[in-house]
Amino acid sequence: MRKRLVFFLLFLVLLAVFAFWRSPYHQVRSQFAVVTINAPVNRVWDVLADLNGYRSWNPFLTFVTGSLAPQQEITVTAKLGAHSITYHPRIVAVQPNRRLAWQTTLLSSSILSGEHEFELDALDQSHTRLIQSEHFRGILVGLLWNRFSPQLVQGFNAMNQALKRRCEQPTP
Repeated sequence: MRKRLVFFLLFLVLLAVFAFWRSPYHQVRSQFAVVTINAPVNRVWDVLADLNGYRSWNPFLTFVTGSLAPQQEITVTAKLGAHSITYHPRIVAVQPNRRLAWQTTLLSSSILSGEHEFELDALDQSHTRLIQSEHFRGILVGLLWNRFSPQLVQGFNAMNQALKRRCEQPTP
């Protein structure tokens, strides 16, 4: 009798995991913000790629350190509302003047993973479009999305505007 109960409970747990996995709580969710910067793409890239300089101008990613090379681990501190979170993503893309991306995972990509991406588009010789985005996957996304999504958008917009101001300043 006890064995039957254990198997039945195990079956219920597996059924619940499967149902949760197939539910809207387990899906990809993305957030992005776009800004046009009155500066050439190489100027925007230079500021964006200077990770150690973030602390002097960036209100969202307040501390970033490490090497911009694929598969290198960096340290990032992001300000979300009144709280800060530090994590250690791996660089997944470095394409000068085009794209920078890093990815982090919590326990496994099935639980929670996020890819932060900056895409640069040279509109002409003196204007650049920046698209900053984050793509989340895993079963925790649905549980955390409503709590963090508004703060993420605020952070993206604050960073984009600060980057715009920084890049549009005359260089010495």
